[in-house]
Amino acid sequence: MKNTTVNVILYKSKILATGEHPLMLRVIQDRKVKYKSIGISCRADLWDFKKGLPRKNHPNKATIEAIIDNKRAEYKAKVLDLKRDKESFSSDELIELVEKPVRQTTLFTFLNELIDRFISTGNIGNAKTHKDTRRILLEFLNIKDISFNRIDQSFLLRLETSLRKKGLSEVSISVYFRTLRAIYNRAIVENIVKAESYPFTKFKVSKFDITTRKRAIQKEDLETIEYLKLPQEPIFELARKTFLFSYFGSGINFIDIANLKWHNIQDKRLFYKRAKTGKIINFMLLPPALSILKSYENDTFLDGEDFIFPILDRHRHVTPQQIANRIQKVITQVNAALKQIGKMAGIKTPLTTYVARHTFATVLKRSNVATAIISEAMGHTSEFTTRTYLKSFDNDILDEAAKNLMW
Repeated sequence: MKNTTVNVILYKSKILATGEHPLMLRVIQDRKVKYKSIGISCRADLWDFKKGLPRKNHPNKATIEAIIDNKRAEYKAKVLDLKRDKESFSSDELIELVEKPVRQTTLFTFLNELIDRFISTGNIGNAKTHKDTRRILLEFLNIKDISFNRIDQSFLLRLETSLRKKGLSEVSISVYFRTLRAIYNRAIVENIVKAESYPFTKFKVSKFDITTRKRAIQKEDLETIEYLKLPQEPIFELARKTFLFSYFGSGINFIDIANLKWHNIQDKRLFYKRAKTGKIINFMLLPPALSILKSYENDTFLDGEDFIFPILDRHRHVTPQQIANRIQKVITQVNAALKQIGKMAGIKTPLTTYVARHTFATVLKRSNVATAIISEAMGHTSEFTTRTYLKSFDNDILDEAAKNLMW
C-alpha cells in the first residue's frame, strides 16, 4: 500500500464573496488527488504557504491551527486503521470514511431497530437474544436511554458488576456482553459511533468462563427412561420421545426436532437443515429412532409437508414468530416433564433436552470413538465446531460410530 499524503492548503483557484480563499484538505493516494473543504477560509496575505498555516498576525490563528491539527489527526488515525487492517482505499473512499456524518441515534432506538429487522427477516432467535439484552440494559440504566459514546470501559465494568450482583451465571453474562458487542459493531458499520471509541479493545469478553459443566448421563439411564412407566399426560410421552430421538439422532436439538417434516426422511436416513447454522445434516436412523417415528405415522404421513412430532401445526404456526413462540412454550413444558422423568428414574442429573445431546457425544467418546469424529466440542465449546469435525467424515464412518449408542 502506497503512502498517503494529507495536507491543508489555501485554495487560491476559488475566491469567495468575502475576498478570502477556502481552506481545502488535499488527499493524495496512489498519485490521485482529492480536495475537500474544511469549512473555513483565509485571506492570501494572512496565509503562510510554506508552512501551510495561518500567519502570526492572523486574528484567529490559534483556532484555525487547532481545526487543522484535529483534521490531520483524524485522517492520520483512519489511514493507520486501514493500513493495519490491510485494506486498500482510494482518496475518495478515505474522505468518505472520515467525513461521513455520524448518524445521531441512541442505544435503545438502534436496538429496537435491530430487533425489528431480525423479526422482519424471520431471525427470531437473534431477535429474542437482543430483546433479552435490551431488558438487562433497561434494568441497569433504570430505563434511561443513552448515546453510544457513553458505552466506555467504565460502563462495561459497572454493567459486569451489576450482573454479577444479580447472581447471573458466567455463561449468561457472556451472552449479554457478546450481544452488546455485536450491537456496538453494527453501530460502527452504520456510522452511529466512531470506531475510535470502541470499548471492547481493553474490555475482553473472552474473559468470561463459558465452559459448560458436564451434563451427560449413563447409557444405562437411557434404557431406564425408555421403559419407565409414565403419567398419562401426553407431555410426558412427548418429552421421552424427543429426548430419546435426540440421543439416537446425532444430538439433534429440540428446535430441529420440532421442525422435522416427513419429507426429511429418505431411505431410513434423516436429512435436514440446522436452524441455528443452516448446515445440511444427514444421518442413519437407528432402530429406536425409526420406532419413534413410526409411532407418529397416521393419515398425514402421506403428506411430506406435515410436521412429524406433535409440536407444530402447519396450519396454525405459519410465521417465524408463531413458530418460535410455540416451540418456546413446548420446550418449557418438555423440560419440566423431563425433570420429573429424571426423578422417577432415579437419575441425579436434572434432565433437559440439552442433556440428550450432550449424552450422545459423551457416550461415543466413552466408546473410544475418535474425538475427531465426534468432538468434545459439543459440550465444551460450540456446537458449530462439533459439526465442523463431523462434516469432514464420510457418512459410513459416522454410521458405524453411531452403533455405539445402542445398549
